[in-house]
Amino acid sequence: MESKILIVDDDKEIRNLISVYLENEGLKTQKAEDAIEALQLL
Repeated sequence: MESKILIVDDDKEIRNLISVYLENEGLKTQKAEDAIEALQLL
């Protein structure tokens, strides 16, 4: 199973900024706008 980091923030720019940084470090990410969306991704 592939590990991913789930980024949850209501600010799209912040989510994208964190995602780009982590992906540049070689990590896989998923993004969610709120807790409901995050739970659906789990």
